[in-house]
Amino acid sequence: MKKSFALAAAALALIAAPIQAHAQACTAATVMTSSPGYLNCAGSFGGNINGSSSELTTLTSLFGGTWTWAGQTGDGGFGPFAANATGTSGTVAFDNLVTGPFVIGVKAADRHSFYLFDGGIAGILSVPYESIGTSTNAKGLAQDVSHLGLYRGAGTVVPEPSTYALMGTGLMGLAGLARRRRTHA
Repeated sequence: MKKSFALAAAALALIAAPIQAHAQACTAATVMTSSPGYLNCAGSFGGNINGSSSELTTLTSLFGGTWTWAGQTGDGGFGPFAANATGTSGTVAFDNLVTGPFVIGVKAADRHSFYLFDGGIAGILSVPYESIGTSTNAKGLAQDVSHLGLYRGAGTVVPEPSTYALMGTGLMGLAGLARRRRTHA
């Protein structure tokens, strides 16, 4: 009798125990990292996203430039977004085209990750999101998104090393072309 009671108590404790959130590398969010305009990501980090001054400072140290908080999907009327973000993945649309550099913060469980995009001059109207690059449970399954945040950039954003390599190759090609024209002139 005591043994079956102990087993039942242990089973009940397992059912009632909360599933712990586990940090996940932002690069695991392959839907986001392969999206048009994607440049870089950072995270995951513990805590909430809400546009605090420490978040803006973190974005500057991670990506350069100056950042301002535009709002989140959890805001009344969904902030700068056309709808709320739910589940572990989806696509979120903006109220208006987002041009230039911007960051999408993904909040799931007790973690968040930042994804840097460049909307360019033409702008981006929507981006896919997923929480697999932010937080998973003990079984390795993505946690539901709590909300997404939008940060607008001003100033210079630090490009990825591959961007510098591509620029360098282009400049070397232009220098070679100019030298060739001088030689044949």
